[in-house]
Amino acid sequence: MTPDSFLLGYPPAMRDVANRARALVRATLPASSEQVKSGWQAITYHLPIGPRRLVYVGFILPHADSVSLGFTYGVLLDDPDAVLLGAGERLKQVRYVSLRSAADLNATLHGRFIREAGEYALMPRPLREQLLYARR
Repeated sequence: MTPDSFLLGYPPAMRDVANRARALVRATLPASSEQVKSGWQAITYHLPIGPRRLVYVGFILPHADSVSLGFTYGVLLDDPDAVLLGAGERLKQVRYVSLRSAADLNATLHGRFIREAGEYALMPRPLREQLLYARR
């Protein structure tokens, strides 16, 4: 299933928000690939770390009234204004933003989150694990 066909199951306004978020991810991480995970009801993003390996960076999770733009290692992202959600939901490392309209998508802020998420995903696992452990 393609991301476009997957998004047909959501209201037009949320499709628009999701497509704008998709465009921002592709513009920020041009080497990324997107996949529909039907079981998760999400579009996931991956970066290549070798000729046959991909690393999971984040996701777009559409809902009837919002779209979540999430980051696998979101707990590591620089978030001085506490914009990222998920800390109070027992999410160990994932963080996300909730977008209720296209106006909620901030290319500068969310683009920075996407870029940092890509950097952390590509970081050698021992170093990333050390950073994650320090945040617990």
